[in-house]
Amino acid sequence: MTYEERQLHRELGEALEELRQDLSTGDPSEPLTRAEALRMVELIEAALERVSPERWDHYLTVIADEVTRRVGSLPTAL
Repeated sequence: MTYEERQLHRELGEALEELRQDLSTGDPSEPLTRAEALRMVELIEAALERVSPERWDHYLTVIADEVTRRVGSLPTAL
């Protein structure tokens, strides 16, 4: 792994940790905001550029599980 690759990996890890901390504060049953969802998309795009297809499958599963958990807390329409 080159220095640049290590730096990109570190930056992605820091961004993920920041998002995790932001999402872990407050009421865990609150739905995602648009801003949070867009941050997730940006991180996914950055990861896609750097990750093998096999690892990407694993990431998608983790993301889908979290989104499903969060969407389950949304109020349903009458």
